[in-house]
Amino acid sequence: MYATLFKHKWKQTLRSGFMRQNWGVKILLGFLVLYFGLIFLALGILMPELLEEIHGEGDVLGYFAQYVFYYVLVDIAARYMLQDLTVLSVQQYLILPVRKSKLLHFLLQSSIFNFFNLLPLLFVIPFAFRGVAPAEGVIQAVLFSVGMLGVVLCDHYLAIYLKRIAAVKFYVFLVALVVIAGLLVGQNLNWWSLYPVSRFTFGPLAQNYYAWLVPLLPLASLYRLNYAFLKRFTHLDQWQKQAKEVSENRFAYLEKKGLYGAMVANELKLITRNKRTKGVLFSGLFLAAYGLIFYGVDTYREGYGWLLFAGIFMTGVMMINYGQFLVSWESSYFDGILTRNFSVKQYYRGKFWLLATMVLVMYIITLPYAFFGLKALWINTAAMFYNLGVSTVILLFASTYTKKPIDLSKGAAFNYQGTSATQFVITVPLLLVPILLFQGFNLLGAPIWGLVTIGSLGLINLAFLPYYLQETAKNFKEKKYQKAAGYRQK
Repeated sequence: MYATLFKHKWKQTLRSGFMRQNWGVKILLGFLVLYFGLIFLALGILMPELLEEIHGEGDVLGYFAQYVFYYVLVDIAARYMLQDLTVLSVQQYLILPVRKSKLLHFLLQSSIFNFFNLLPLLFVIPFAFRGVAPAEGVIQAVLFSVGMLGVVLCDHYLAIYLKRIAAVKFYVFLVALVVIAGLLVGQNLNWWSLYPVSRFTFGPLAQNYYAWLVPLLPLASLYRLNYAFLKRFTHLDQWQKQAKEVSENRFAYLEKKGLYGAMVANELKLITRNKRTKGVLFSGLFLAAYGLIFYGVDTYREGYGWLLFAGIFMTGVMMINYGQFLVSWESSYFDGILTRNFSVKQYYRGKFWLLATMVLVMYIITLPYAFFGLKALWINTAAMFYNLGVSTVILLFASTYTKKPIDLSKGAAFNYQGTSATQFVITVPLLLVPILLFQGFNLLGAPIWGLVTIGSLGLINLAFLPYYLQETAKNFKEKKYQKAAGYRQK
């Protein structure tokens, strides 16, 4: 049975949307995989020297152990956002004489073989033989690698459990987000230090012959937790009940607020009822913690350049992720949109209000960065105005050129369906142009005026919004039949 399931899974992979992507996207993805693989490999080889350079000569293994807990936190967050769930269409097997336990064990065990579990090994194994073997011996280095593999798999099963349960109970996602962000923020603000806890917990992995057995207990527990969750949702009537509950989410309050309120309500229904769009929402909330990378390091915090990049990214990440496929989200019923009784300009004005709301929500979420100083508040405010007035307009106009359909039922992680060169081209004005403009003022010793200029550019652009909407609508009308033909190609 496992061989049959593996054969079906292999065919599903070969027939996936990614395999039908053009060679440009495949080459870019291959380059990114090679790039990050080489970075982790080099980091593992050079880690002993890097630790000694940071902390001085001493207990390299202890220095390494004190950072493992932070790796675990970041790894869980990254996996939640980027790692796709290993999915097999279980529903079609439930009417066959196949034991559910075999299906579920296959799903859980086959999920181990993915890039996110391979990448840490490129880092751990070189460090084990360069950092652990000289001090503790080769056998201990092998046992250390096995123990770290157990830690990696614990991250793996915890991340996919959080991802699965968040689809049913959204508050679980919020609790996990608050816990991870709280631990990292408290460390950066010197409220507490997790270094001793991490060193005490993971230090024995490199110095004790039996410590590699310790991760097996939480690993087995997380595996059983995932198994129990999946088993609970392998009943057809349960899925039908879940679908009925989702369909009743109507956002009635917005629907009563006129045409644009109804448009935003429809977009929110689309976002909350489909896997890929929900992935955009979750990733945006997680990436609000991106600024901790820069505000937690004195070198970055002293200047403005990297902080401005973080501000533009954080306040605009949800808008960019969603706006890149602004019309493509509705590709399955695009012909119906062309027959509705509102103008194209009204259609795009509704889209603008949705993107603007995303920017404002992300700006509010990033307000706590003001604890690092008022500089953070001014930078994020300037970035917010730029995204409101400039980035939204660029995304609206770029959406008139997209004509690749999207299957909303597919997950967001490593899903390149609907991706084209347009998505890569528009990132230049969205992220790089404001940075280059600001650097001109920064080199003249007037960074504050650079922030004022960027924020003012966004406000001035908002004054010309009717003109931009008119030009966007005009371009949309010229290309609407090409878009409709493209969206029909599944």
